[in-house]
Amino acid sequence: MPIRYISKHDSPDDPGGMIREVLEMGESFPGPAEDLMLAWVLRLGEGRDPAGAARRLIEDYRLEEEPLPGGACGRLIEMLKETALYPGDRMARHLCKPARRGGWRRNRGK
Repeated sequence: MPIRYISKHDSPDDPGGMIREVLEMGESFPGPAEDLMLAWVLRLGEGRDPAGAARRLIEDYRLEEEPLPGGACGRLIEMLKETALYPGDRMARHLCKPARRGGWRRNRGK
């Protein structure tokens, strides 16, 4: 059962309206932006593409049109823009197929 959050800003791309509320706070948002970004990604849920959701939020909230605010709010917007550029197939490759890096083997000489 999906979790629904009580907020007038709740949407599939912004569960609980967290991003929108931070944008409304502007420079008074105390941060840390990294914690909020992690909470946002986790709330998106399985099967949701963070890059696609970030692109839609940037468009919906018109984050390309304005100069970045200072502080943690500006950092959050920067991270959303970075996330929007991260290809979904690259994320799937890292999550689904961990690469073997080699390393020490117990019975190497036998």
